[in-house]
Amino acid sequence: MRSDHNFILPFLKPGAAMKSTQRKILSSFIILLAGFFISCGAELPIQELSDAKNSITRAKSAGAEKYAPAELEEARKNLLTAHQKASEENLTETKKSALYARAKALDASEKSFPFAVDEVRKESSVAIESAEEAYASQLASEPYNTSVQLRKEGDALRETADRTLESYPKESGDDGKLRMRLAAFDQYEASRQKYADSKKAADESKVLALSQKQQLIDSLADIEKNLNDADKYAEGKDPEVSETRNRLESAKAKIEEGRIRDGYSEIDDIRKKSGELVAKNIKAYAEKQKELAKQSVASATTKLASFDRNKINASRDFQVSYQRAEENLKAAEESRVSAEDLYTSEKYEDSISRSEEAIRLSRIVVDQAIELAERIERKMASDSVAGRDTKTGTDGQKDPKNQSATDGKNSSTKVGKDGLPEGWKRYVVRKKVPADCLWRIAKDKRHYGTAKLWRRIYEANRNKIRNPNLIYPKQVLLIPPKKGPTQLNKAQDSRKKKPATTEEVEAIEADQKPAEESESGDVDNKKKAETMTPPTTEDESAENDEITPEEENEGEEENPENLQ
Repeated sequence: MRSDHNFILPFLKPGAAMKSTQRKILSSFIILLAGFFISCGAELPIQELSDAKNSITRAKSAGAEKYAPAELEEARKNLLTAHQKASEENLTETKKSALYARAKALDASEKSFPFAVDEVRKESSVAIESAEEAYASQLASEPYNTSVQLRKEGDALRETADRTLESYPKESGDDGKLRMRLAAFDQYEASRQKYADSKKAADESKVLALSQKQQLIDSLADIEKNLNDADKYAEGKDPEVSETRNRLESAKAKIEEGRIRDGYSEIDDIRKKSGELVAKNIKAYAEKQKELAKQSVASATTKLASFDRNKINASRDFQVSYQRAEENLKAAEESRVSAEDLYTSEKYEDSISRSEEAIRLSRIVVDQAIELAERIERKMASDSVAGRDTKTGTDGQKDPKNQSATDGKNSSTKVGKDGLPEGWKRYVVRKKVPADCLWRIAKDKRHYGTAKLWRRIYEANRNKIRNPNLIYPKQVLLIPPKKGPTQLNKAQDSRKKKPATTEEVEAIEADQKPAEESESGDVDNKKKAETMTPPTTEDESAENDEITPEEENEGEEENPENLQ
């Protein structure tokens, strides 16, 4: 009979990978060989060959190539020998080699399984610890708890397998020992699978926990606020605030790195400490703000009381401005009294809020008083100049022809129904939401329709707006046309005949008469020497560098109902 030795060798070389197609070919070969021997009246040890092959495969899966390479190599060599003997029709040696190959494969499995299972368990434990570091026990409890439970089940199977493996030599008979040995291998494999599933569940829980990092960081906003408030109340002089803030930043850094458990373990204590720092400093700050509000209101009261009532009563505009300042002063005093009551009730945060409101309103009153005083001073100066002209006879001795010419020139100037040149308007700042500001007023379609022209309103009201970011309710502003001078007198002097427009001039109040003077405090058609011209010196460049009022999204639409 022809030897098939060269056909068998490629599939049985030591260390060669036994792929599925190769195993099928080998199995087919064994069946064909068995058929051949049966037909010849001989019995091939098919079962022994199959058992040896399966035992070698199992040993490899147990990690024998790593943990029992010598035993595995011996098993492969003997299986190869068995096939060689079978091809030589030496059935006795075939069976003997097959049995020995299986025995060595079982030895390789017995030696390898404990190490292989330990390795997978270690991977499971590392994954669980990593998940716990990400705080998965709290943030992804379901998959995390599953991974822990699977590891426990794997441990139980591992202990059973160890006991079975230790006891099998005590069994009587080779068959009994073999059954116990194979049972131990089954238990090791089941244990290893539990550990593998445990690792998978732990990895999933970690991913789920880490996905919540930003949400956790956002939840620390209340601590940030407490620390900011505490620092404000302590005026930056409490070192405990800085220490607690450093602890918070450290915790946030750990969370960002994925060590959520370590970072979040301190959060409860930091949150508690931040609250204590607020309570520690807020009372002293509330008392200080209360006293500052008292001083601010007193200063504003003194400032407003310093006006000569006769000068105030000389102009309707002055009366209106003074009345508005009085209203703001009254509101400031009400806020101050409320702050006192809230402080007595130990509602320190509310007390601070009312004190700050009183201080804000007091400052507005002072600004209003300064602006009103400047207007009164300009009016007195212009009246004085007019009086000197009268004494010299300038006004009284005008030539009738010149007088007629002047009257004719003045009559050619277009004047609106509110006493302003054509195209000019008055606007009353409203208390509304969102708050009035120069850019919003400019953006109104009834004015310019674009926020970029806010500076025209600012230039026209320089005498009453000290800070372009600060205008107050009921303040009366002049709004010049979209083009042309931004100074009222200059606009009047340069006015020529222009087509009349249908644009309405905004009234100050529904029941208020038009002002006798312009809001700038200048009498219409005064001498050119009194005209306020834009600065042309170095002051102009400095003024142009003023801070631009804060603007919001240009795309937002203003609600017309909020505009006068």
